[in-house]
Amino acid sequence: MEEIYIEGLTLTKYGMLYIEEFELAVMADLHIGYEDVMAQKGIYFPKIQKNYILKTLREIYEKYEPKTILIDGDFKHEFSRNMPQEWDEIEEVLDYITERSDVIIIRGNHDNFLKTILKKRGLELKDYYEIGNYFFVHGHRDVEIKKTTIIGHEHPSVMLRDEISASVKMPCFLYSPNLIVLPAISLYASGTDITKSDFISPILKKNKMDFEIFAIDEKEGIFPVGKLSSLLRAPSGDY
Repeated sequence: MEEIYIEGLTLTKYGMLYIEEFELAVMADLHIGYEDVMAQKGIYFPKIQKNYILKTLREIYEKYEPKTILIDGDFKHEFSRNMPQEWDEIEEVLDYITERSDVIIIRGNHDNFLKTILKKRGLELKDYYEIGNYFFVHGHRDVEIKKTTIIGHEHPSVMLRDEISASVKMPCFLYSPNLIVLPAISLYASGTDITKSDFISPILKKNKMDFEIFAIDEKEGIFPVGKLSSLLRAPSGDY
């Protein structure tokens, strides 16, 4: 299926969370510039991520027509400076968004120098954002959960078995009424299987919750796979 509706929120196959009440599309962890950063280390990836992000945004605008896009941290990848690829591609993505809607950008742990790029367009890099009953923060620092807190940073994924018993790792949403974790949009940062490793976000380490898990598959779209506690008890990868 393309989307799952829960308590005023729409979880989508794009890894985007849509809040209809505010016509707000939320996504996290784009990690633009990843290919350039890895090339500096002698590891070469095809430079396809920007086009994938633009395609995803185009489909989101066509289907949901959001008035605002919120990037919930880690818009860019390099910690220590703005790489040439990052600068060019972030500007291109920003131009695409701002021609169609407002944009809100939350600071992630990779966004140390993003402010320089945003300043050229008069955009602010926020530490957090609140609207209605929702509180947005990236998730790399500990904060008290209030309202419905929505974070990125974790890059949650889950390892499942397909119909021929091959293991497939899929990005996923983690959902609870008080805390929601977004999947990474980045093609190259799908994350670690949440059933096999400890959480990295201090918010998740502190607040133990039995999340509902919604996996995203390129062919199947988005679908529920049960509670985290059930997956932890199940044989490896079964669903």
